[in-house]
Amino acid sequence: MSGSTASLQHEIEALRREIREHNYRYYILDHPTISDHDYDRLLRHLQQLEAELGEPVPADSPSQQVGAPPSSTFTSVAHGEPLLSLANAFSDAEVEAFARRLTDQLGGATTRWIVEPKIDGLAVNLRYEAGHLTAAATRGDGVHGEDVTDNVRTIADIPWHLDFGTQSPPALLEVRGEIYMSKAAFAALNARQQQAGATPFANPRNAAAGSLRQLDARITRERQLNFFAYGVGLGGHALAESQSALLQRLSELGFAVQQTTLVDDVAGLLHCYRQLQQARAELPYEIDGVVYKLDDFTLQQQVGAVARAPRWAIAHKFPAEEVTTQVEEIVWQVGRTGVITPVAVLQPVAVGGVVVSRATLHNVDELQRKAVYVGARVIVRRAGDVIPEVVQAVDVDAAAEMPAVPTQCPACGAAVYRLQDEVAIRCSGGLSCAAQLVERLRHFVSRAAMDIDGMGDKLIARLVDEQLVHDAADLYSLDYSRLTDWPGMGERSCAKLADAVAASKKRPLARFLFALGMRHVGAATAAALATQFGHLDAVMAADEASLLAVPDVGPEVAASVMNFFAEPHNRDVLARLRAAGVEPQVAEQLVSGHPLAGKTVVLTGSFQAVARRAAQEQLRKFGVKPASSVSKNSDLVIAGERAGSKLNKARELGIAVADEAQLMRWLAWSPEAQDTQAAD
Repeated sequence: MSGSTASLQHEIEALRREIREHNYRYYILDHPTISDHDYDRLLRHLQQLEAELGEPVPADSPSQQVGAPPSSTFTSVAHGEPLLSLANAFSDAEVEAFARRLTDQLGGATTRWIVEPKIDGLAVNLRYEAGHLTAAATRGDGVHGEDVTDNVRTIADIPWHLDFGTQSPPALLEVRGEIYMSKAAFAALNARQQQAGATPFANPRNAAAGSLRQLDARITRERQLNFFAYGVGLGGHALAESQSALLQRLSELGFAVQQTTLVDDVAGLLHCYRQLQQARAELPYEIDGVVYKLDDFTLQQQVGAVARAPRWAIAHKFPAEEVTTQVEEIVWQVGRTGVITPVAVLQPVAVGGVVVSRATLHNVDELQRKAVYVGARVIVRRAGDVIPEVVQAVDVDAAAEMPAVPTQCPACGAAVYRLQDEVAIRCSGGLSCAAQLVERLRHFVSRAAMDIDGMGDKLIARLVDEQLVHDAADLYSLDYSRLTDWPGMGERSCAKLADAVAASKKRPLARFLFALGMRHVGAATAAALATQFGHLDAVMAADEASLLAVPDVGPEVAASVMNFFAEPHNRDVLARLRAAGVEPQVAEQLVSGHPLAGKTVVLTGSFQAVARRAAQEQLRKFGVKPASSVSKNSDLVIAGERAGSKLNKARELGIAVADEAQLMRWLAWSPEAQDTQAAD
């Protein structure tokens, strides 16, 4: 045996041991110490090394096995047919190669594909005898799983009895699917965990797995798990001749199934992938990719399977949203409200489609609970446009030095304080703190607030550093001649900036109130205040009783508004703003009698005749409540072109749907027109 071959075999064996350990932590302990992305990278590396070695791969190699052996805590159950895993694709090119291989293997036969969202949960096998649920088991190693029958019976999506109507039920039927925890149930569970002083779960998949493996089924019931059926095992292949027909049949038998799409080519597969990637944040549950399957069962049988996965299906994974990297430094960041947040400076790593080098740790309690320190290996998560966060540290060194909590503001040196019953630490410097000033000004000029185009982050930071701006009122008395020689400025840029500043003086009251950055006052609350009071002076003079009369305003928000306007410095800035010509436009009073008044309405998709934000503002004047997401509390969804998941969810929930033509009629509505129609 050559030295290079021995070295390669040694590397392969070490990698197999490492992957087996990760399998045990993931499938048995429900406590992985690396991200899915890093696990997939290890498995692929093993497959490449085994191919390079060129020797027969042993059956016990992780590249040939599914999952991990069942835990000894539960009784082992044999599956009637192996419950295989799926091969993964991470690029368009890999999907194209997959489709090309199958087309070649089928001799160029016409293929139709079904596209299914890939639920981030755990697979189970349900055994029905004569239509009655008799056993349920986890995937385990694909051949044997853990008996979790009692716990599965607590899941409302899983029927105990299957009604085949006039037909006799199969003597034995295996139904396969995914148990998962919704985002809402996950948030509620972690809130209870924190309240009880227990460690929160890292993600919904871990929470679902831990909940299913409870020895007390009552705990499983409390965790609110769900189930989607996606396939069958022994006895199920006679139910239908294709995957799409099977899902329809499973739905008729009482199982929840996902929405799927049938396509005829690779371009269709990739189009569905991008649509679901864009819509995933709006789904009520987590998905981590898309599954492509040959729809026809005869073709599936023709291409067969390899050791751990079928050849006729592949999972196209989304860009990693969780990866492992190392903490290089921990810095303390001062926000615009004075909250001081620990931030981890990381070895740069690609996550969620972008390179991340910083991630939030939220607060001191989270920093300490997660045991994050300089040099720690950590799992970092990024979902959509959400700020990257550190999920947990892995392989924690108990002797490592934990970062010290600051006693002074890192920006201005003022003392740090912590309110009772709050996790945040705050700078006591208030508006005198330069870090808060920069953040407050960034918020003040942002598009949703005063919308001062050209007032970017770098310019604001320099204006503060040069002591040309001490508060928002100074923005309206800038000496632009001093800025013309700054990088990126010049006479033309300064002239455009001056025009933008001047235009911002007449913004609507709602946007001005939002721009002030009052604690607990977001865009929706600012709009409610503007609608209720109509004028800035009325908001400034409002007492607690009148503020509590505003929809969605509670004692905490009311106190925040009163405290803000009671602060002498704030009133001074407001007076200087108004002296500079900043005069928020009086909010229009609600027009009564509109057909949608008081209803919660969601606008989705793109509209040709009107911008979505403009339509929402106009609807507010009619007493309508625009919302950003569809729920059971929604009254109506107005769908434009390319409406996606929100429209689908509205249909699932039976919520009324209208189109752009109807929207324009509602926007053009007036009491006078209504009276005329009534008279006619």
